[in-house]
Amino acid sequence: MKKLYQYLFALVAFGTLVSSCSNDFDLTSPWKEIPVVYAILSPKDEYHYIRVEKAFLDPDKSALVVAQIADSLYYREEEISVFLQRKGETALYPLERVDGNLYGHVRDTGIFANTPNWLYRIKNSNLPGGLKEQSTYQMVIKRKDGRPDITAETTIPKSFQIVAPNLSNTPRVIQFTGDTPTSFRWTHDVNAVYFNLTLTLPYRERDANGTILRRDTIVWRAAFNELATPGGTGSTQLLINGAAFFQVLVDNIKTPNDGRVRVFGTTISIKVEGGGKEIRDFVLTEEANSGLTGAEIVQTYTNLSEGIGIFTAKNVALEGDFRLGDQTITALLNSPLTRDLNIKIQ
Repeated sequence: MKKLYQYLFALVAFGTLVSSCSNDFDLTSPWKEIPVVYAILSPKDEYHYIRVEKAFLDPDKSALVVAQIADSLYYREEEISVFLQRKGETALYPLERVDGNLYGHVRDTGIFANTPNWLYRIKNSNLPGGLKEQSTYQMVIKRKDGRPDITAETTIPKSFQIVAPNLSNTPRVIQFTGDTPTSFRWTHDVNAVYFNLTLTLPYRERDANGTILRRDTIVWRAAFNELATPGGTGSTQLLINGAAFFQVLVDNIKTPNDGRVRVFGTTISIKVEGGGKEIRDFVLTEEANSGLTGAEIVQTYTNLSEGIGIFTAKNVALEGDFRLGDQTITALLNSPLTRDLNIKIQ
């Protein structure tokens, strides 16, 4: 989202610069409104949110000033209505306008006004059967001034199934040993093409007498923005080097100097998030426009019928109750990186 806003600010600033330098740019022409939309739908969410804003070139005001005026960022409530529609059906399901700051979606401070933080949302249960996997949904923004609807569509990815590490083992075990790669693999359909892999590792610290001194959790994003395995096999595999796991522990756990022990139990979890092709296209467009070899004419990705932004979908797989394998504990105790961390398993 931040990258999208950075682009929007650059767009406004660049437009203002051009207007002051070009004889072909009419300073007295009215400002042009540019719809801006951001949404990632997930069937696992209780509420589905869509951010709808606007950007425009104002010949009389600095872009920095305009960005701090909430009325310049948002459509008035009476100007638009926002709907979701399942492709192939006629029913439109309205989203309500809410201040995201009141529902745990607090907008970051920065260039843009952060209060109020107007968003549009719909409860999953208000969609018949909820958001359906492998179905295509259309966003429809109806403007009350007679201009055409703003639309975009995306297809919801099918649920993922984690198949490695093996879920059928009792207990479930994850092994990280030195430079030996650990395999993570999951099945998915063609609607998921970009993946994040996150491991959550709760642990506790205890003294020599067994008294619990503190509890903490390491959240390790082991892979970020990884493309699906090519070839249409229906599954993606990532190999994570064991040394990377060791380094995560070193970076997150302070070396003990009082004999305390770090105990990892059987509550380690694996989460796979997979995004739609629109996310891939958005990232590839940004990469093509960056660096010395970037495109001469900067373009931005959008799948809106008008304006700029991204309307896409994702799905999430979460599996828990993993423990570190005995080989991992042995490697941790013997590695110069981690042997002073006094790591044990429950």
